[in-house]
Order: sequence, then C-alpha cells, then structure tokens
Amino acid sequence: MGRRCALLVVLALVSPAAARAERQQVIGARPALVDISVDHDGRAFLVSASRSAVRLRSAAPGAAFTPGVTLMRDRAVDAAVASDGSGAIAVQSGRRVRVVTFDARGQAGAPSVVSRGRTADFAAAAVARDGAAVVVWFRHTRARRWRLEAAVRDSGAAAFGAPQPLSRFVRRACCTHVSVAIGDRGDAVAAWRSTSDPALWTSLRQAGESFRPAQRLAEDSSDDPKVAVGEDGTAAVLYSLQRVPLRAGDGLRLQRAGPGGAFGAPEVVNPGGGVTIGETAITPAGRVLVAWVDHAGARVRVSESEPGAALVQSGAIGAGVAPRAVALAAADDGRAVVAWSQQVGNERSYSEQSMVAIRLTRPAGFGSPVALGSPWRVAEPRLARLVPGGGALVAWAGSDFRPRSTVLAVTRVP
Repeated sequence: MGRRCALLVVLALVSPAAARAERQQVIGARPALVDISVDHDGRAFLVSASRSAVRLRSAAPGAAFTPGVTLMRDRAVDAAVASDGSGAIAVQSGRRVRVVTFDARGQAGAPSVVSRGRTADFAAAAVARDGAAVVVWFRHTRARRWRLEAAVRDSGAAAFGAPQPLSRFVRRACCTHVSVAIGDRGDAVAAWRSTSDPALWTSLRQAGESFRPAQRLAEDSSDDPKVAVGEDGTAAVLYSLQRVPLRAGDGLRLQRAGPGGAFGAPEVVNPGGGVTIGETAITPAGRVLVAWVDHAGARVRVSESEPGAALVQSGAIGAGVAPRAVALAAADDGRAVVAWSQQVGNERSYSEQSMVAIRLTRPAGFGSPVALGSPWRVAEPRLARLVPGGGALVAWAGSDFRPRSTVLAVTRVP
C-alpha cells in the first residue's frame, strides 16, 4: 500500500477529447493516504487518512464524491476500502498495532489490538475487494531481535484472527521493506527484503490456512518487491535484479505461484535491463499483466500471459516516459488501464504530466494516451481501478516542490 501522499486530494473528470482535467473536486487539504474501490455497479468508495482524521466518501456511477463522513479523528499508518464500502484502518498506537474496521455507512468499530508481544511496529496492510484483509508488523524482542507477524480477516469474518509468524527471528537493522496482498478468498502473499540483506523472502497463505514458512525466493533483489493475488489464488512477486556488469538474467523479474502451489522459476521480463520500474496485476481467472518502463526507449511496455503460460510482450505506449511509477489494472474480458509519468516540453523548467491509456479488448490494443491533469515539476500515478461497464479511475500526484503545492488527484477516464 507507499502510495497516496499529498496535501490536496482532487477529483478530475475528463472527456475523451480533453487534453487534461476539466473539473476538480477538492477532497482534503493535508497529507493523505488514499485508497479507492469500485463495486459491480460502478459505485466508487474513497478512504483518505490525513494527519488528524480518516474520512470515507462515495460516488455514484459517473458522479463526484460526496463530502463523506469522518471515521476517526486520529493519525493512521494505512487505510484501505473494499468494493462494498467497508474497510480497515491500521493505527500504530504506542508499541502496539491496532485495527479499526468500518462499514459503508461510515460506522467505525472500536480499535482492536492485533499485535502481541512487548513491541510491534506496523509494516504493511491490504484489503481485498470482497473484504478479506491482512495486517503485517515487526514484532521486537528484548534481545533486539525481530520477526514479521500477520493477522488475517477472511471474507465475511467479523474479526482478525490470531497473529501468525511470517519469518524467523533475526538480529538485523530493521530497514526492511514489506509488501503484502490478499485475494477475495483470503489467499495472501507477503514479500520482503532488507537493506542489510538483499535476499528476497516470501510467505504464502492459502485461504483458510496459516502462512507457510518463509521461502527465500532470490538471493538478491535490487529494489523493493511488489506483490499481487488474483481471485483464484494465483500469486505473483515482481522485483528487479542488477549486477555489475549487467548480465542477460538481470532485469525485471516475475515469479508466480498457481492456486495452492509454490513459486516457480523467475521469468525475466526485460533481459539485461537492470533495475526496472514496473507494476503487476492478476485478473480473477489468473491472467497476469506487467506494465514496465523501458528506459532505453522511454516508453511503457506491457507483457502478459494466460494462466501458467509464459509472458509475452503485447504493447508499447507513450513517448518521453519519465522514470517514475506506473499504475495498472486489468480484467478477464481484455480490458486494461495503464498510467505513467511523461515529460512535457517547457522552456523555463522541466515538467511532467500523468498520462493514461485504456484497452477495451486485447485485439484492439491500447487507445491514444490522455493527460490526467496539468503539467507539474513532478507528476506520478498512484493507483488505477477499472469501472464496470467501461472507463477507469486513476489516482495521481503532482508537485512543484513548493510549500502547499502538492496535489493528489483522481481522474475519471471514459
């Protein structure tokens, strides 16, 4: 969920002929965490967490978000919302990690402690579309050792279960990045690496079971891993490898685990490419897509595969693509949305613009890029969501490096 920080949250609605956002709806005015979900009818929910409050808003299909309700007046370390408007808020309270759940009406429950032991620090959290959720934290001991633990709430459950270990206790500087994802059935995957030990570790959970013992997926990950889980339980971990000098096996790597299975061998998306910016998505039926930045060609490329088949490059989008994050979402009917940062010609200063392209069917390919908003010194997509019946919602951030000059926006693309 490092995604979603800004001073303003804006809703921008774009028509097919528009070059940038035509209307903007200010949602908040402080640094915020944001997550968005869309239900089967196209109704959208947005949860935002500022330094002092967490709010929930909704939007009818094609409409602006309502003012919403305040879920709690406290600082959250993460917040996520499911497609029915319910969700979970993670709170670091002293030396414990607590979770506050809420429903679509904006009714929040009492904080519940999910961590155990003397000291715990929040690490990561995720909520699936159907409400399954997972929270991960570092559990510390008096001997200055730590391990990763997690608590899971399966879809339809009223509360989180007991903590489960993801790793062994280690004595290592706790500069560790953790990514976690959970599917609608409760299948989950966590991946982590440390700055002092670049080995990539993972732990899988099949729905209704405990997390499996940690598995070292790779001896070296040159960047932070990203994870995804499909509705059928297919899991994927995306990371880069870059050695000196570069070798053919270096580049963006994808490793997959079928439903209930183990991770297979790494697939190199761009052999010899080194550290590569990318994002992965899994459709409900287990099709895997990877959107990645081709630094040499300054384009965004998309690779995808059928369940169990090899990745095949299927498209190239954009021009003058900046080396920043990409956002991706996909569906089984072939629809997909990709967002990226693109350099903009400006005589006075360097500028970037967040861009998006939508694919309606696989044979048709991606349509013409559309600007999500005005140019900024730095523009970066945060997340993308497909809307049933057509179109997408894309969250992106723009900054001019001046006080109170950063915005986080959501653009609705037809």
